[in-house]
Amino acid sequence: MEKYICLLFCILVIILFKIIFKINFKKAKALEQNKKMQKITDKCPENIEIAKEMLEMLDNKDVKIEQAKGTKTSLYIAITNKISIADLKDNYGRIQTIAHECMHSVQDKTLLMFNFIFSNISILYFIVITILSICNIVKNSMLQIFILLILSFIQFVVRGYLEIDAMTKSKFLAKEYMQKKKICTDEEIDELIKEYDKINEIGIPFTLDNLITNAFVRLCIYIVVVSLPFVWFFLKINPSKAYAGIPPPQRAVGIWLWKKYTKRLTY
Repeated sequence: MEKYICLLFCILVIILFKIIFKINFKKAKALEQNKKMQKITDKCPENIEIAKEMLEMLDNKDVKIEQAKGTKTSLYIAITNKISIADLKDNYGRIQTIAHECMHSVQDKTLLMFNFIFSNISILYFIVITILSICNIVKNSMLQIFILLILSFIQFVVRGYLEIDAMTKSKFLAKEYMQKKKICTDEEIDELIKEYDKINEIGIPFTLDNLITNAFVRLCIYIVVVSLPFVWFFLKINPSKAYAGIPPPQRAVGIWLWKKYTKRLTY
């Protein structure tokens, strides 16, 4: 019963934060294209050149830069000290996006490395503990739910701080860069910065909501997976029939897991 309460709690938290942050996908989609702003940013150099010049402004020339293909996600990889820039040629937000990744590169290295290592450990722990729980090797699932919740909270605080810090400062770096290049008028720069303000107003809540949703979806997956045998037991479903169309090896494993769990439940 406790697990189902936790599952309900996770679902309610996901819904609640979407309401609190006023997540509006249509509004976010509408900001992706702006032909007027696109004409302004078309005056700027190529993405890699912009990144190099911004890093020089930040006195951080040791960062590697590469142009990623086939992806719309730009990122700074702390462990390799590298910025990967997505294909943003037709995106007027590219100046701020590149500035965002450049700001990540000058954040506290200890915090960046902690975020990178801790995030990967959390994912690995989730995968391992889910498999061990399914195989009935780990039996105290409530303890694992609590641990996953603590890991998610730490990850949310650290990653949330890094993202908000970079998103807040990137606007100013983008403005300083354009003023220095003098390829746009002051009026055009002000117009573009106003649009970047709109992006941040939606983007920051979106980022926080995404972090929270990912954390609680992970918890939901774990709870559902470890609770499946309980569902089979209470509904009196015999998996030997349910697995009729599945190859013998997978069917044998499924039936073995069901019997193992239901046997434990009858004690």
